[in-house]
Amino acid sequence: MLRILKKINILMDRKQKAAMARLLVMMLISAGLETGAVMMVMAVVQLILTPEQLAQGETYQSICRMLHLQNTVQFSVLAILFLIVLYIAKNSFQFILQRSLYRFVYTNQFQTASNLMKNFVRRDYEYYLNAETAVIQRSITADVSNMYALIMAVLQIASESIVAVFLVAALAVQDIVMTVVIAVILVVTLVVIKKIIKPIMNRTGKENQDYGASMFAWIAQTIQGIKEIKVAGREQYFIGEYCKVGRGYVKAMERFSLFNNTPKLLIETVSIAGILGYILVLIVTGADVTGMVSLFAAFVIAAQRLLPAASRINNQMTSMAFNEPFFFNVSDNLVEETSAENTDISYAVAAKEKLPVTRQVQLCDITYHYPNSDRLIFDHASVCFPIGKSIGIVGTSGAGKTTIIDILLGLLKLQGGKVLADDTDIQEHYREWLANVGYIPQMIFLLDADIRKNVAFGVPEEEIDDGRLWHALEEAQLDSFVKGLPEGIHTGIGERGIRLSGGQRQRIGIARALYNDPEVLILDEATSALDNDTEAAIMDSINRLHGRKTLIIIAHRLQTIEKCDMVFRVEDGKVRSVS
Repeated sequence: MLRILKKINILMDRKQKAAMARLLVMMLISAGLETGAVMMVMAVVQLILTPEQLAQGETYQSICRMLHLQNTVQFSVLAILFLIVLYIAKNSFQFILQRSLYRFVYTNQFQTASNLMKNFVRRDYEYYLNAETAVIQRSITADVSNMYALIMAVLQIASESIVAVFLVAALAVQDIVMTVVIAVILVVTLVVIKKIIKPIMNRTGKENQDYGASMFAWIAQTIQGIKEIKVAGREQYFIGEYCKVGRGYVKAMERFSLFNNTPKLLIETVSIAGILGYILVLIVTGADVTGMVSLFAAFVIAAQRLLPAASRINNQMTSMAFNEPFFFNVSDNLVEETSAENTDISYAVAAKEKLPVTRQVQLCDITYHYPNSDRLIFDHASVCFPIGKSIGIVGTSGAGKTTIIDILLGLLKLQGGKVLADDTDIQEHYREWLANVGYIPQMIFLLDADIRKNVAFGVPEEEIDDGRLWHALEEAQLDSFVKGLPEGIHTGIGERGIRLSGGQRQRIGIARALYNDPEVLILDEATSALDNDTEAAIMDSINRLHGRKTLIIIAHRLQTIEKCDMVFRVEDGKVRSVS
């Protein structure tokens, strides 16, 4: 619990902590109203059962004088009406407390999910080289939801504990022995339950986390590979693997539900047995129990509130044990330096001005190896790409062709060297450099949206320049096709561009790269997945830009780069000219 509270203290800002403080104050008021209601019920019961004894009390006489009451009947009517008003006030305030509690939890749950998404977006490209998409999706969705289930549990425990303390204190004034006996029995029961149940729930939470990520993964893989799955006739395999993971998830949830509800029965049994056992001892020892009827009534009424409170405290404790792995996964992702630093994406805006480059782009003394690997991809490599030229880059698989592109794009952190646009380090004006670069990968990432939004990728709809968009489509030789569509640029292309051919998808990628009219156009094996005829048509569109753009083309087929002005080979950690 202490670790969780420390983590919450780090995660939450001053505004959130102030909101939690207000909730605690409201919980104290609610506990006071709960206790007052129980004590008032005891007074009314005593008034009904022994009015003569009550009439002799100083409190009764003082109230009668102050309110001009004539007898116990009038006092009883007033007391019962007051009790009704007290219960209305108590439950109305409890409603307000619950509303405030849920608003706090769910508002901050979305804020945390948003912060976590920002945190993942901020991470270096290298992080995603080994990241699992399903785990990231689960972290932002299910893990955050379970994290706030834990925070809700903490707040519920605080609320129920405050009520329990107030009620126990009030009962202790009436009968300290009986109160201590019942309290000790309850505490011992809760400790035993915690020792047995918490490890099981914690283990179940971790299993649920693992099975949840695997279910996400199998769903994603099945949907993304549905064409290949159907052609290979492997539907049963993928459904079988999903169901295998699902059965583990079901068993984990069964254990959670079982052990979450069992303690309630145990607590109720032990507590009632304790109260009845205490009464039995009084009877056996010959104590006068007739004068203790109102006291027993108070204990029964208090027990009706205390037993559910103890049960809910236990349930929330087991819920916390179950949700702990999710909580620490989210908090560890957010709290590496400070939350503000990890979620600040104010830097992530498109540059209004482009970084000028008129002479050359240089890789100067580049040294690079991937994380978790000591093998150098580039070892003090240098190369110069003149502006306005068409440049081909070849090499064997794994030599570093794509790596050199990622370095040019500034996505990788170099161990040595730098990339210069003319004489300017691109990292010093990174966003301005990206504004002057167009990138066409082998597999074009397409939104499940219309052609307009896919070409003007990431540009708010109201800011899209249709003139620039049509010019880009024309350069990509896709304008005639789009004009022939019933809805033109507003035609939807389906998930991952499923309604388009491979060549059309690549041409949308070309149009996207040209939308901002960059000086440098980078193609990373952009035609390698196409058939020869389609590749020739795409390369014809690219070669039409010869002399107007600086073309840097990664290729594994020589015919792809046959019209390049110069060709470089990547090998042995160097970049060497071959023409």
